[in-house]
Amino acid sequence: MLDLKEVFRGVIDSPGAVCVSPIFYFYVLVRHSFLEAGIEDVAIADFVSSVMAERVGAEPDDVLKGVPSGVTHAADFISILESARGRLRFHLQVAAGNQFLVLTGLFPGFIKRRCERRGAPGIEFYENFARQAYREAADNPNIPRHAPRQLFGDLSEILPQARLTLNRVAEELVFLGD
Repeated sequence: MLDLKEVFRGVIDSPGAVCVSPIFYFYVLVRHSFLEAGIEDVAIADFVSSVMAERVGAEPDDVLKGVPSGVTHAADFISILESARGRLRFHLQVAAGNQFLVLTGLFPGFIKRRCERRGAPGIEFYENFARQAYREAADNPNIPRHAPRQLFGDLSEILPQARLTLNRVAEELVFLGD
């Protein structure tokens, strides 16, 4: 039912959409945009939309949202990951993938400005970092039993297309500020 165009139009066009939950809102936007781009896996749309809702909807001072919520430099993740082992390493790999999925997908302008002003790496670097993080999470021997190994592997493969689709979502469908 959520794949119906009428649901999408209702979320986009209706002032009442302000009252829907962030997870519902992002699911409808991501799912329809992914379908339009040929990404049909419901599990990937569900995962990506939940990451978007968590990161974009998080209160800035909510320490329970996790350590990576404020980490925007790959070097910070690299230094943390170097010493991490076991399940902690797995969770940090997923957190790194999630963080850079959000940054490259919804905030590409932020990365571009940082690249131009400060000589920071470009969007492709962060996209590749996210891809590698998801791939390593999928291949991590300490992955929890309930974790979606296949989903992380699939997401690492389609991330370039997913990122471009999220760029379009950010440009055309949501206002996230400057």
